[in-house]
Amino acid sequence: MKRILFLTVLIVSALTGYVCAQESSAVDESALSDSIAMAYNAPVSISDISDNPFYFRLFMPLTLYGSVLEEAVDLPGDFIFGEEETGTDDSDLLPIEDFSGKENDLESYINEVLMNVYMERPDMVKMTEHELRTITATVTLDTEGLANGLIQPETNQGQRLSDKYQPEPVNIKPKYWKKFGKFSGKYTQSQYSENWYKGGESNHSVLAQVTLEANYAKKQATLDNKLEMKLGYYTTEVDGNTKMKTNEDLLRMTTKFGLKAWQSWYYSAQIQGYTQFMAVYDNKVPTKLKSKFFAPAYGNISIGMDYKPKFKNNNITLSAQLSPLSYNCRYVSVDSIATNYGIKAGHNFLKTIGSRVEANFKWKVKDFTWSSKVQYFTNYESVEANFENTIDYQLNKYFSLQFFCHWRFDDSVKRKKNKEGELMGYHQYKEFLTLNFNYSW
Repeated sequence: MKRILFLTVLIVSALTGYVCAQESSAVDESALSDSIAMAYNAPVSISDISDNPFYFRLFMPLTLYGSVLEEAVDLPGDFIFGEEETGTDDSDLLPIEDFSGKENDLESYINEVLMNVYMERPDMVKMTEHELRTITATVTLDTEGLANGLIQPETNQGQRLSDKYQPEPVNIKPKYWKKFGKFSGKYTQSQYSENWYKGGESNHSVLAQVTLEANYAKKQATLDNKLEMKLGYYTTEVDGNTKMKTNEDLLRMTTKFGLKAWQSWYYSAQIQGYTQFMAVYDNKVPTKLKSKFFAPAYGNISIGMDYKPKFKNNNITLSAQLSPLSYNCRYVSVDSIATNYGIKAGHNFLKTIGSRVEANFKWKVKDFTWSSKVQYFTNYESVEANFENTIDYQLNKYFSLQFFCHWRFDDSVKRKKNKEGELMGYHQYKEFLTLNFNYSW
């Protein structure tokens, strides 16, 4: 409204010549509309003036335009008031169209209004057209002034007005590292009365899982690092006393380097090691140790090719590593249990060389995620194989329902006996169904 009022006073003052530097005059908006309408030969309102781009010269700080003087007096066509044209770049200014008919008449009328202002109020002229085109300034935009259609320049040398608003170069550094972390936790409480018809044992169980990943990719090289930690406990009654026992225990670190060979194939080298956190004792003989940290500990170094195809469905990822040369080792820090893990009596270390295959698969469909890992190693005398599957159903942002199963085969160890004293096979199996709390970063 302030801007319209200012323009209204400006135009009417120029037409009537009654306004002086020390006085301000009220104006009849309808008279202004009628005056413009007479020249334009069409109804014109104040809103038409503020929205019509033909009036941009009236909304800017008052400038001495060469076109206005050219129409009033006969000046050369290439003359810009204040200085002859010397190849000035016009790309920064509003385009000048070849108006005809009523638009041309309207332009002439606006030129007449500006000419009257030049004659009656030369003190209001802020700059010439040449200065506008070649002005050197660091422009400060005042929000209040901008709202009123005013721009306040601060003169400075060596920079065009338009250069102030040229986009500054931004140095965007590519991110070669991608980091990921996830925590999930579960708690279960079960309570049975002593006379429960099926029997049962009251217990509490907790399970925590942490996965950390840091993957690097630059040009043809990749480096994948993954740390997995799982630890779960449950309570049980042993000789009338409540004991805590582990039901899940894993500490595994994997590092894989890849160098692209062709298409989806990479030369690869992988190092993997895993063990457990806590000590585990026999159920029947509480003092008899079965396993602990670094008893056993497994290590593997593999060299071969890694196949990473790209699927049209981005929700599927696959990595299959084929290693014809693989070094496998097994270490048990406690002599008394070393023989339980295929190590000869009196030794703590076992090493074998063979071939290895590992495949990692992940498929996400809406709220379901299926992750699978297959590991197979053979020294051509024995076989060690693991097959892990995890199915997650995301209930909401923080909670999920998870099913995990792990099948294992190892015929390099001694066969164990069941409760009846019979020898069991080399197949091993465990599974969990849990409601998890999840947090990712």
